[in-house]
Amino acid sequence: MLRGPKALKVARVVTRPMFGLLLFNGVIVFTHWPWLVDLSLRSELTHFSLHTLLFTSAAIMWWPVVDPLPELSRLSPPGKMLYLFLQSIVPTVPASFLTFADSPIYEFYATVPRLWGIDVVTDQRMAGLIMKIGGGLLLWLVITYLFFRWNAAEERQEVDEVSWEDFERGLQTWELRQG
Repeated sequence: MLRGPKALKVARVVTRPMFGLLLFNGVIVFTHWPWLVDLSLRSELTHFSLHTLLFTSAAIMWWPVVDPLPELSRLSPPGKMLYLFLQSIVPTVPASFLTFADSPIYEFYATVPRLWGIDVVTDQRMAGLIMKIGGGLLLWLVITYLFFRWNAAEERQEVDEVSWEDFERGLQTWELRQG
């Protein structure tokens, strides 16, 4: 897919961490606006289009973390961890609106039959909590995995051995040992 010079050029821009961060978070905020959610639940084409947009932006968002192609790799393990931490901030906004609202945010859900006797506000609050806790948990689990993988790689690196003579010279340099 990236054999042509234009395709590789586009891929280099689209897979940049800042691009993924801004695109995905923008899409999350955009796709949770009440008028758009209500429209997507009344129009199959809009619903499908929004899911395609969410999936595509999510794939672009995860690219800097997974980085399967070396020619498009950019972030060190600490950079990936910071990137994922930053990804966890903006989705808190729509999750908070869902969780703390006293009335239904999405008009459509107030008009449909309720399953299992759960009222619309409780359902909405559960959705907000799942969005924040579930999404945050996923990101933090990946951050934890990256941390321990990075730590293990650091520990595997060769350790410079210091001879006793080098140690003695160091002590003499710092005038900690007479000799």
